[in-house]
Amino acid sequence: MGTQGRLKICAPGHCPTKLILTTKELGRGKSKEQRVYEYPLPSDTQEIIEAGGWVYPNSAGLAYEAAAVARCIATGRIEAPQYTWQDMMNNIIVMDEIRLQLGVEKISG
Repeated sequence: MGTQGRLKICAPGHCPTKLILTTKELGRGKSKEQRVYEYPLPSDTQEIIEAGGWVYPNSAGLAYEAAAVARCIATGRIEAPQYTWQDMMNNIIVMDEIRLQLGVEKISG
């Protein structure tokens, strides 16, 4: 949620297939537009079906990530152009700030 709208990541969070973007008009609580983005899962292969399928819902969507890693390895890249090291660091900074604002303390292990 932000000053210009809201992005809803639909369940399951580990591999969503749908995002809903609602933009906001000036004023309190007034929605301007809603866009729905859907990302279909790849079809299961015969090998996956014979092995009993996936353990977690929508895990087939992780095949896209695995394919990206395979492409990077094949071309000698150490990071994917779709999600760079700097992108990851930016997300960590945001998550750290969220934890700070929520008062979450580090749990020693």
